[in-house]
Amino acid sequence: MIVSASRRCDIPAHYLGWLLARIEAGYCLVRNPFDARSVRRVSLDPAEMDCLVLWTRDPRPLADRGGERLEDLGVRSLVHVTLTGYPRSLEPGVPRPDEVLTAFARLSERLGSERVLWRYDPILIAGGLGAEFHLRNFAALAAALEGRTKRVTLSLVDEYARTGERITRSGFPDPLFARPRPPAAGKAPVRAAGAAAASPDGARAGGPAGGPAEGRMPCGLFEPAGERGQRPSPAGPPALRLPPEPYASLLASLASIAAARGMRCVSCAEPFDLGPLGVEPGACIDADLIGRLFGRRSAAETEKLGETVIGGAGTGAGTGFAAGLARPDEAAARAMPARAAPARPAPLRAA
Repeated sequence: MIVSASRRCDIPAHYLGWLLARIEAGYCLVRNPFDARSVRRVSLDPAEMDCLVLWTRDPRPLADRGGERLEDLGVRSLVHVTLTGYPRSLEPGVPRPDEVLTAFARLSERLGSERVLWRYDPILIAGGLGAEFHLRNFAALAAALEGRTKRVTLSLVDEYARTGERITRSGFPDPLFARPRPPAAGKAPVRAAGAAAASPDGARAGGPAGGPAEGRMPCGLFEPAGERGQRPSPAGPPALRLPPEPYASLLASLASIAAARGMRCVSCAEPFDLGPLGVEPGACIDADLIGRLFGRRSAAETEKLGETVIGGAGTGAGTGFAAGLARPDEAAARAMPARAAPARPAPLRAA
């Protein structure tokens, strides 16, 4: 079993003490966000976990004590660290890049460069935040992380409800989306990146007819099987050949920069065929990587703390775009362990 902790909440940044305590106890209780009466018991016994996959934008608590403690407990772990270097108006609650880089380096020294994975996610093109920014920014971050990680995950920003409005309010107007939402009745469609551009094979660039899959919800919320959180089935629609411009050219350049720094460049649940750009299809919860690192090839399911279980060990999963990571107040932080893991398990129902 692989345990994911967690795309829905930055557990390593805000609740690391709670997580370590629950690992020592051997389990936690996860409440269904859509049915408060439904509670599922998840084993956190290191002998039963093939891997604990951690997601964070702030690796400092893990670098300070968490990584060492997890090792002492016998936990096999991988850590996804999202580091974009975006302006503070977009990510006001995220530590400064130099702080994240320092913590990343310390964590990599402790766990190894294959177990600490960089996410440059998502890539946003908007007024004042063009391809030139990303080329300079990514190159600087990649240079600082050379030798600290073997992999970088890229994804393109998609439009969800109010995404464009929030980005514009942060000071970056006219965001370009790789896949815009279908327009509501009576409203003009939102402009997609490269909507009028031609792709290299002569076809017009753009997303699939009708926009993203109907029913998709933002990352961190429930995602039914077969949508963003899972790879499409063989019977599903084929991947689009290339993303629209300027994203295609930018991705090719970023992949080249990453390769020069010794990093494998992978995508995060994108519908596009990014192979010709140097970006391999990626699985954020990567059973092959876990098997190679830990010799644990029997993993058959993924438990997601704070999320809904949606798939198997090969499921791809993204952190999503955060226009600010607000630290919870102290009262909420103190209350979480009591709510999430009472001393005596409540009666359980099937989730």
